[in-house]
Amino acid sequence: MGLLSNILWAFQNKDYHSIEDFNKEITDYQTLILKEKASWEPYQLVIDAPEINVFYEAWIKGKEDMAANETLLGDESDVFSEDNSDDGMFGVELCAKLKASNNTNFTALDLLYQLQNQVSNKELGDHVFFEGLTPQDSEEEKNNIPSYYMYCGS
Repeated sequence: MGLLSNILWAFQNKDYHSIEDFNKEITDYQTLILKEKASWEPYQLVIDAPEINVFYEAWIKGKEDMAANETLLGDESDVFSEDNSDDGMFGVELCAKLKASNNTNFTALDLLYQLQNQVSNKELGDHVFFEGLTPQDSEEEKNNIPSYYMYCGS
C-alpha cells in the first residue's frame, strides 16, 4: 500500500492559489465519497524530508508545458518526435522536484496541494484519480532526496 493511498482526489485543470481553499475542497471531496469513513488528516506528517522527487506520466504539447522544477525523462528528440504525437500531444514521463513549504517536511496537505498544482496545466487523460505514491530507488537517493512514483487511475 502506497503513501496516501487512502486519500481520494481527482486532479483538475485548476491551479489553487490558496492552500486553505484546497484543504476545504479536498475535505469536502473525502466526505462526499467516503461519508463517515473519511479520514483526511491534512497536517499529518507524511514525508520527513525537505525535498522529494516525484515521477509521473502526463500528456503535454511541448517543453513549454513543463514547470521549472520538472525534468523530462528520456531523450527529448525521441519523446517529442512526430511518431509519439497524438493530436499534437506527447505522452511524457516527468520528474518534479518538490520542496516542503516549511523547508523541513511534508504534511499530507502540503504534498497534495503541490501535486495538484504541479499537474494542473497537464493532461492526464483518463488517469485523473490520485492513487498514492510509492517510494522509488534512484540515483537521487544517493543525494538524500527521496523519490516517489505517483500513481493515478481512471
